[in-house]
Amino acid sequence: MVRTVIVFGANGFIGKWAATALAADGWRCIGVDRYGRATGGVGDVRVPYYSANDWSSAALARFLRRCGPAAIVNAVGASWSTDPAVIHRDNVVWPCRLGEACELSGSTESILHFGSSHEYGVTAPGVPVSESSALAPVTEYGKSKTMGASYLIRAAYRMNKPMTLIRAFNVIGPGHGTNGIWASAVGLYRAAAEAGSDRVVASVPFPETARDLVDVRDVARLAGLAIEHSGPSVAVYNAATGTATSIRQLFDAFAQQTGIPYRFTQNAVDIRTGPKWQGADIARAESHLGWKRSFTLTDSIGAALALGEPAPAALG
Repeated sequence: MVRTVIVFGANGFIGKWAATALAADGWRCIGVDRYGRATGGVGDVRVPYYSANDWSSAALARFLRRCGPAAIVNAVGASWSTDPAVIHRDNVVWPCRLGEACELSGSTESILHFGSSHEYGVTAPGVPVSESSALAPVTEYGKSKTMGASYLIRAAYRMNKPMTLIRAFNVIGPGHGTNGIWASAVGLYRAAAEAGSDRVVASVPFPETARDLVDVRDVARLAGLAIEHSGPSVAVYNAATGTATSIRQLFDAFAQQTGIPYRFTQNAVDIRTGPKWQGADIARAESHLGWKRSFTLTDSIGAALALGEPAPAALG
């Protein structure tokens, strides 16, 4: 019997790869973008659920029932928006409405939600963060991700359905967005290669800041394993590599792969510094799900810089 999964945010960076991985695993995958447009021949949500803060849980519930019994994946979310209203809308209001819709529909089999490493807050340098670490978000973004996840957890609890949280650290790879140091590095090196420049100049005030960089394709694979092995309660998994990479090391890797050296300047503005060091303990995903990463930093850089960058296959 073919099982159905509905991926909300299927046009986003993580959502595209997650939908592709699930379809490859044999799921009947219905992708829904933030305007309520759906693939899979089930019709759209019929009312845009991305209109100010006015998402309709009733309309969403009708759509879920029309799709039939299904696992739900929430890959919708604002990523480091400078507008607090956007952060609240996407990361708090939306998962609240989705949780309500899941309960109203009566057709939800399980929920998987992509959270963030920023839910852990400030971390001690050199100490990997495990899933059992206390949540202490300090940014509005981190707080919004924690609050949004709580709505879905409560909905799953009331429905007595499995709930999986994947806390993604710094997700990199092909098809990336426009925010963050990874997107900046890719953009600078692409521009330098196209222009034939002999050097990249990047505004980086704190080059020793370190993050755990994980390829989006490995994150998608983790989601596929987690949804396949969802249990009777809430399960949490870190999506990371277990290794912290500094910004300087990241640019070193770009320079080595492209042959183009770089120089840092200190005049960056509107920089979100966050913790100086962040790394994850990934033993739970490895031991519970048998998750093994397939992509190195070199692989991620090559895929992101490649002409005709690889992208997930279109959903149909």
